[in-house]
Amino acid sequence: MKGYKEITDEIISKLQQGAIPWRRTWKSGLPANAVTQKPYKGINIWLLSDHKYRSNLWLTFNQTKLLDGIVNKGEHGRQIVYWQIKTRIREDDLGDEHRDEVPLLRTYTVFNIEQTTIKMETETKEFDPIIEAQRIVDGYEDGPEIVSGEPSYSIELDKIRIPSISSFDSPDEYYSTLFHELSHSTGHSKRLSRDFKNHFGSDPYAEEEIISEMSASFLSGIAGVDVYSKTIENSVAYIDHWTKRFADNTKLIIRLSSQAQKSTDWILGNGQLDGDDQLNNSAQE
Repeated sequence: MKGYKEITDEIISKLQQGAIPWRRTWKSGLPANAVTQKPYKGINIWLLSDHKYRSNLWLTFNQTKLLDGIVNKGEHGRQIVYWQIKTRIREDDLGDEHRDEVPLLRTYTVFNIEQTTIKMETETKEFDPIIEAQRIVDGYEDGPEIVSGEPSYSIELDKIRIPSISSFDSPDEYYSTLFHELSHSTGHSKRLSRDFKNHFGSDPYAEEEIISEMSASFLSGIAGVDVYSKTIENSVAYIDHWTKRFADNTKLIIRLSSQAQKSTDWILGNGQLDGDDQLNNSAQE
């Protein structure tokens, strides 16, 4: 069973190959469960981000059997994670009992639907990505004020500055940039209350940047816009930095992905998650 180190090693391997998972465009939509049609969340998106398949649909071995299919011979699945909450009872010094809820990391193996005998078309949404992106922006309840200026977010003023859409090479670049700044704004104390009291170049500052990168990628995938299509190049220094950070702290990538998912859910109005990276149906095993 995979734990934090194994999951982290998988992300590091992608980085070392020059693939930055959170700078990915999902042409067929975010990876989703074939049975429930619900998208995966958090770290699971990065674990399923780099593949050769046209379909974004995944399912477990038993779900394949549930649909009267089989996994094709010689196929290998991918590991995804979820949190299982265990309740432990302990006694204090006075003999009183206390119930502690302890999150435990668990894994499942999933297969892309193209690795099975099941024939199921990936659901395609009929919408204009730019209209959908603006719908996300407009739907951000009690969000920050958005004014003209160089791209930035001020936590003191709770205000986003961004140039007009005509200033960008494409609407996709405008919205992916705006999503990044909107994601920063979820860290305000009246929202998810992340720590912004850090100077440029510090570790917490770098973590806040990657949380917003990840969240912007989630939002871009939902809207269908081409995230970071031209504006950001893969940087050797960037990859080396995060490869070292993740290797030094094997829980970091999962924690940052979780915070990015919470940021995304906040903007979408879905509230905070009950648990991190849980699978999306009850027939998983």
